[in-house]
Amino acid sequence: MTNVLDTLNQEQRLAAEAVNGPVMVFAGAGTGKTKTLIARIIHMINDENINPRNILAITFTKKATAEMRERLSAHMEEGKASLVHISTIHSLCNRILRRNIEYLGYKRDFEIIDDEEIQKVLTDVYKKENIDRKLYSPKAMAKMIGDYKNGIRPLRGEEQKVYELYQGYLKENNMLDFDDLLIFTNKVLDIKEVLEYYQELFKYILVDEFQDTNIEQYEIIKKLASKYRNIFVVGDDDQSIYSFRGACVDNILSFSKRDFKDAKVFKLQENYRSNQSILNGANSLIKNNTIREPKELFTNIKGIQKPVVVHDAYYYEDEVRFVVNEIAHLVNHEKYTYSDIAILYRNNALSRNFELGLIESKIPYNLYGGFSYLKRKEIKDIISYFRFIIDDTKLVHFKRIIDRPSRGIGDKTIEKIESIMQETGTNVLGAIKVLYEANPSTKNKSLDEFRQIIEGLQESIEKMSLVSFFDELINKTGYLEMLKEEDTEEANRVNNLMEFKSILYKVEETFENQDLSQKDKIQTSLDEIILDQSYGDEDKKEGVTLSTIHSVKGLEFKVVFVVGLEEGIFPSIREEQDIEEERRVAYVAFTRAKERLYLTSSTRRLIYGRVVRNQKSRFMMEFLLSNDLQEMVKETQEEEKQKGEMKVGSKVNHTFFGYGMVIALDDKFAQILFEKDNSIRKITKDHPTISVVNE
Repeated sequence: MTNVLDTLNQEQRLAAEAVNGPVMVFAGAGTGKTKTLIARIIHMINDENINPRNILAITFTKKATAEMRERLSAHMEEGKASLVHISTIHSLCNRILRRNIEYLGYKRDFEIIDDEEIQKVLTDVYKKENIDRKLYSPKAMAKMIGDYKNGIRPLRGEEQKVYELYQGYLKENNMLDFDDLLIFTNKVLDIKEVLEYYQELFKYILVDEFQDTNIEQYEIIKKLASKYRNIFVVGDDDQSIYSFRGACVDNILSFSKRDFKDAKVFKLQENYRSNQSILNGANSLIKNNTIREPKELFTNIKGIQKPVVVHDAYYYEDEVRFVVNEIAHLVNHEKYTYSDIAILYRNNALSRNFELGLIESKIPYNLYGGFSYLKRKEIKDIISYFRFIIDDTKLVHFKRIIDRPSRGIGDKTIEKIESIMQETGTNVLGAIKVLYEANPSTKNKSLDEFRQIIEGLQESIEKMSLVSFFDELINKTGYLEMLKEEDTEEANRVNNLMEFKSILYKVEETFENQDLSQKDKIQTSLDEIILDQSYGDEDKKEGVTLSTIHSVKGLEFKVVFVVGLEEGIFPSIREEQDIEEERRVAYVAFTRAKERLYLTSSTRRLIYGRVVRNQKSRFMMEFLLSNDLQEMVKETQEEEKQKGEMKVGSKVNHTFFGYGMVIALDDKFAQILFEKDNSIRKITKDHPTISVVNE
C-alpha cells in the first residue's frame, strides 16, 4: 500500500508529520487541507502507533464526517477507522451532554429543537405570559436570542425578560436549542472530573474549517486540548464568511499569536483546483484586506486561454439572457454538462430572474441550499409522531400532531389536558383518558381514539422493523390518507413522506449489531437527523446549480458565473468596517471556478420593486487589476507599436472617460475598464473618441 505521506506536497507533508504539540495550518482555497488532515490521522495511527480511540477530528458538516471516515477506512486495518472520533462540533456536544447534562439539572433524554420549534416555543411563552406579539414577533425574538447566544449582540430591556421565560420553558420541558448544546457543554466541562475524562479520551484533537468556529466552540476546543496540547487546526482566514452565525475570524488569526504561542505554523498555497489566471485575480482581490495572514495561491494547472469573461449588461434582463445563452453554448459546443456549471449570487433576491431564464430556455437546474427536506411540514409532522410515541409527556409534539389529520381539537381542549396533567401528574395520554371518562362527548371520543392509536403504536414499535412500523404509523393515524387528499403534483408531499423510509432504513443498518431497543435507535438517530441540516442536498438531478455563495462554500465547479457584481448588491453593505468579510465572500465565489469564470453586472437592475443604478462592484475591479492582466498590457503594448491594433489588454484613451484597459473584444465592440471611475463600458472599436495608446 502506498504511504499516504508520499502523496502530499512538501508543505502538506511537513504539517501532517508534526504530530505533537499545537499546529496551525493556513490552507488557501483548493490547497488540499482535508487531504492533509486525513493523511495526518493515517500517519498517526499507522506510523506513530497512536490509539485511534484517543483521536478526535472535528468537522463542520455531516457530509464531511462521512467522507473523512470513508477515506480513512481505505488506508488502515479494518475497524480502526471506526474507532476514531469524527464528529461535527454539535454532535460532539450532544454526546458529552447525553452523558453529563444531569450536572446542570436536565435529564439525559433531552430533546434538541430547531429554528421552527424555537418559534413555536416562543409563541407558547407569549400566550402564557400575555406578551404582545407586536413588540417582537416570535421569529424576530428567535433571531435576537440566537444572536445573543452567539455573542453578536446583547439583549435589552424586555428582550431579557422574554429570554429568561424562553429558557425556563426549555428547562421545564427538557429541551435544548442548537446554541445550548455549545453553551451547556462549555459549562459541564468546567466540572473537573468531566473535563479530565474527555482530556484523557481525546489526547489528539484535529479541527477542520477552523475559521468557521465561534467563541463558544473555540472555548470547548481549548478546554479539551489544554492538558496534552496536541491540537491541529486547519483553515483559511480568507474564507471566513459566517460572522452572521457568530463565526469569529479572530480565532484563527490569534491561535498562534495569543493562545498557543509555541504552535508550528504552515501555509498551504499550491492550489489544485483553478488555473493561474483565476488565482491571480483572487490573489489581487484578497490582498486588499488588511486583517489576514498573507498568502499567495499558485498552481501548475494549465488553463484554457482567456478563462475569465467580463460582461456588463445595460439591463438585468440582458444579464440573464447572456448567462443563459452562454450556458447553452458551453453545453452544446464546449462539451460541458449542466452539472459542471454554477450561477452564484450574493443576494437570494437575484435568483428568481435566473430561474425564469433557465425555465424559458428549458435548461435544468437545482436550487442549492434551498428549502431543507427536514424542514418540510410533512417531515416535521412525522418526526413529531415518532417523538410523541417515544415520550407521551411531550406536549409540544402532541399539539403539532393532534389535528394532523383533523380531529376537531381546539386550544380550549388542549388547555384542559394541560390542566389535568398538572393536577394529576399524569402524561398526555393519561390526561386524555381522565377527560374522556369525565365527559364522553363526541369531541372527547375522537381524542380517546387518538389515545388508543398511540398506545397501540407504542406496543408495536418493538415488534417490527422501523420501516414496517412507519407504514403502520402513517396508515393507522390516517396521516397518509390526509396527505394524499391535500397533495398536489407540484408539492410532491407523499413522495417526500415516503423518502423518510430511506432514513429509517439507514438507521436500521447503522444499529444492526447493537443491542438497542427500537425506541433507543429512534431517539439516537433523531438527534443526528436534526443536527444534519444538509440532508437531501446531495440528491440532486442533473442541472445547473443556482446558489448563494454561502451555500456552496467547499464546493467547486468547472464553470462559475458570479452575477450581480454591483455596489449595494455585492458588496451588499456600505459600511467600511464590514467590507473585509464581504471581500472574503467574493474570494470564495471566484475560487469555486476550476476552468472558466464569468463576472457579470447590470447598469440598471429591478430589485425589491424599484429600478436602481449601481456602480460596478469594487470586487470586480480588484480582481481585474491582477498582475497577469498588467503583464498582458505590457506585452500587447509592445506589439501595438508595430501593428497598431486593439487587443485584450490594450491601454486606450477616451476623449471623455480618460485612460482605460480593454478587457473584452468582439467583432464590433470593446469592453473597457476605465481608471478614473472604475466603470466598464462597451464602446464601438473604431469610434473616433477612442484611441490605442502606444508607448
